[in-house]
Amino acid sequence: MFSYRSILSRAWKITRQYKKLWIFGALAMILSAGGEYQILTKILNEDYGSGFYNKLQSGSYMFSSPFWSDFGRVCLTEPRLGFGLGLLMALVIFVAFIILWVSIKSQISIIEWVKTISTSKKKEQKISIWEGLSKYDNKLWSILGLNIVFKAGLYLLFMIMSIPLIYLFFQDSSLAILFYTIFFTIFLPLAISMALIVKYAMIAVVLEKDSFVTSIEKGIKIFSLNWLVSLEIAILLFLINFLAGLLIIFIISIILLPVMLTLIIFNFLTPLYLLIAVGLLIIILTAAILMTFQTAVWTILFEEIKKDDVKAKLERVFKRRQ
Repeated sequence: MFSYRSILSRAWKITRQYKKLWIFGALAMILSAGGEYQILTKILNEDYGSGFYNKLQSGSYMFSSPFWSDFGRVCLTEPRLGFGLGLLMALVIFVAFIILWVSIKSQISIIEWVKTISTSKKKEQKISIWEGLSKYDNKLWSILGLNIVFKAGLYLLFMIMSIPLIYLFFQDSSLAILFYTIFFTIFLPLAISMALIVKYAMIAVVLEKDSFVTSIEKGIKIFSLNWLVSLEIAILLFLINFLAGLLIIFIISIILLPVMLTLIIFNFLTPLYLLIAVGLLIIILTAAILMTFQTAVWTILFEEIKKDDVKAKLERVFKRRQ
């Protein structure tokens, strides 16, 4: 029988038992992070200094048109320096592509291993990190496309939502507040729905070898038929993330922070750096575990939806009362 407790317990059992999946979870975070904020590509001021080297300190400057004009000028006046900067940019792009590739492969690997573990009769599976990252997989481009579509759609929705706020920045207006409230009411559920559709589409690409377009169609169909179940699972995962975040804040603020302040007062730098490293490691490890757990939950839910006519908790409660 379908139940949220069963899905969450199965996902947690897989996450707890197969710790190698945490490595995939940590790598998969690279791609999943950053979906909820916009990248600024325009320089609002020139406080970085007048020189080319000072301007490079601004990350947004490298995405703006003045960067390319300055880069062209450097290439003309100092060809060797321009060639070196060109090689540096090519290296940065190459490294970024490798990181992106590894992150996508990690997403695929978690979904595949969760499906294998949950359906296999063997008590234990041997997970190979290298095999998961190195094998050729034509699903990679579809997963990348789905991530790009989701990020682009999210940016577009937030840009539309920000229009009334921009107007309010220059002039107080009750009409702008009304429009922002309307946009927020419409676009926030739309953004959440889009995120859940993409999750189902990614799993369909990995497990059922669907194409990019077919996976989106399947994601829309699954979500439209099981939107209440999806939202209830999403709320449960949000609460789990929230509680885990509170726990980490408690550990850092109550346990680690006083020790750090003591080490700063007595100027014990080496132990301080080690303690900071421990704090960062705890944060990364927790995030990796949560990423693995969440992916396992959505993968198991996808399989349950395929097998049974699942009903949301609210739907079952109201049905009993009738």
